[in-house]
Formats: sequence, C-alpha cells, structure tokens
Amino acid sequence: MKKTIFVIFLIFIFAMVAFAGVEWRARTLTQTAAKGQSNTIVTQVYAAGGNVKQVFESVAYENEMFQKGSYWLFKADDSALYLVNPAEKTYSRLPLNAIMQMAGVVGKLVKIKIKNPVLNSEKLGMETILGLPCQHSKLLMEYDMEVKIAIIKSKSHEKIEKEVWSTPKFKGMAEVAEAFRFRDFKTGMEDLDNLIETQMKAEAELGFPLKMITVNTSIDKKGRAKEKSRTTMEVLSLGSKNFPASFFEIPAGYEEKPLGFGGEKE
Repeated sequence: MKKTIFVIFLIFIFAMVAFAGVEWRARTLTQTAAKGQSNTIVTQVYAAGGNVKQVFESVAYENEMFQKGSYWLFKADDSALYLVNPAEKTYSRLPLNAIMQMAGVVGKLVKIKIKNPVLNSEKLGMETILGLPCQHSKLLMEYDMEVKIAIIKSKSHEKIEKEVWSTPKFKGMAEVAEAFRFRDFKTGMEDLDNLIETQMKAEAELGFPLKMITVNTSIDKKGRAKEKSRTTMEVLSLGSKNFPASFFEIPAGYEEKPLGFGGEKE
C-alpha cells in the first residue's frame, strides 16, 4: 500500500483519538492429568474495537507463552498474535493463519474422525455476579473420536462439560469479537472445524462469561472414564475505560525475536 500524504495525515489524526473500550481482571485455574500443564494465571485484559491486550499479572508456572509482566497483543487490523516482553524490550510475532496451517499439516499426519456430535444446553436460572445479572447455563458436548497415527489407531468418546455464568450487560465479548468478524480460521480438518464452529456459536449466544468451569473427560472403548482437564475461569473485576491509540501498539525500540517454545523457566 502506497503511503500518500493523505494516509499519513489520517494516521496522525487517529493517533490522537482515544478508543472507548472495556477492561477486566480474571483468574484461570487449570488442572490437567498431563504432567506440567496445570497452572494458575491472573490476567488483566483490555479490549477496544477488536484490539485486545492481555497482561499476565501472575503465573504459577512460567514458560515462553506465559510470563509474569509480559502480555499478548492482538490488533484488529493484523492477523497475528504478538507476545511482548517489557522486561527484555522484545516481542515475537505469531501469525494466526500459520497456527491454522500448522494444524492442517498435523491433520495430514494425524487422521482425526469425529462422529455423532451432540450438543445440549440447559438454562439453570438467573444469578448475580459482580452486581450484574447472569444467566447460569450448562453446555454438554459429546462426540466419538477416532485418531490414527500411521498404523496406530485409538477410539474414544469425548465429553466437554461447561458450566457458564454469562451476562449481556457487559460489552467485552463485542469488543473482542470485532477482531474476528471478517476472519475465517480453519484447520482444514472438516470434522474438527465443524465441531469448533458449533461450539463457538452456542457459547456466543450466552453473552460475556463472568465465570466458567470446563471439564474435559475421555471414555475409552472399555468404558473407562478419565478426566483430562478441569479449568475454572473467574472474572474478578471489570469496567469501562478509554484507551489512547498507542495503547495497542508495540512500544518503539522493542526488538523482534524468534519464538521457540521452550520448557518451564527455573
């Protein structure tokens, strides 16, 4: 795109405009059967017009993706996630389409078949959280999954149970969703894409979640159930806030560094 004087003028004007947005603080507790994946993370999230900044206030077990004081930045006009580290004055760019392409490559090596998907929802009444009316709902998604890697094949019945307390009185979901309105993220694995789309539509209708408990359970062909993970997310505080345009920009002088997914920090 050519940088004309008119475009430069517009950039200058918009740089002085404050975005009206929202902010919220949340705690996420993840317990998993897999070793080294459980964590407790507290974040402060800022969102306006599809721009999202998620600051990691505390992280029980740090790694390259989750570090105390660092933040994730997603800009509405850029299909990439930026991992920014103010302590090092560095950032890493992770294109979202690359993530989807990676999933597609994995899909060629790992054959996944999903059959008999069922999604049920139940409304459990109204409750109040942080002074806001919340619809207490329960979602249950079940499906049969077959995974084939080379000559190794496994079958299981998967259950995803979600208990959600959501409110239509906070526009956080709208501010975040603006970034994804014109994007079509697909892995290339049709069964998986259809399943994700169905689940996302069901959750979008609930409003902004102030509390959510998600339990993933796998049942093998012998009928043995194993809880793979349990995640509890709670919003601790929320509100409205105006942001200068520069708030969602990477500070000048920060250097880009390649992203290499390492292990936990000592």
